[in-house]
Amino acid sequence: MASVKEVVERLGQVKGVVGSILVAKDGLVVASNLSVQVQDEVVAAMISAVGGTAVKASEMMGQGKLKNIVLEGENGKVFLTDAGIGYLGVLTTPDANIGLVRLELMEARENLKKLTSGAA
Repeated sequence: MASVKEVVERLGQVKGVVGSILVAKDGLVVASNLSVQVQDEVVAAMISAVGGTAVKASEMMGQGKLKNIVLEGENGKVFLTDAGIGYLGVLTTPDANIGLVRLELMEARENLKKLTSGAA
């Protein structure tokens, strides 16, 4: 099985992905493969804040456990999912294939959950 860093780096190979990062729920960077001109710590802080707020909002609005979030901006998209150990974020170009990115993100999430729970 791949390492946590390898799982995060593999997301960077998906067409349209410009960076990926795994952030602990306290905002610390666990693994990063960001190729954008933003500091890891800045992205980590934002992902931790958005993830924590979205988890609470989803539960409080009766939608159950959060699966994923997609933020769309002029310059691209940010995908976010709860990977157990923390939040897994993927930054993409505006024209990235949403379905493919989501599929790869969900696979990475499950791999990270297995790795960090000790299950193989």
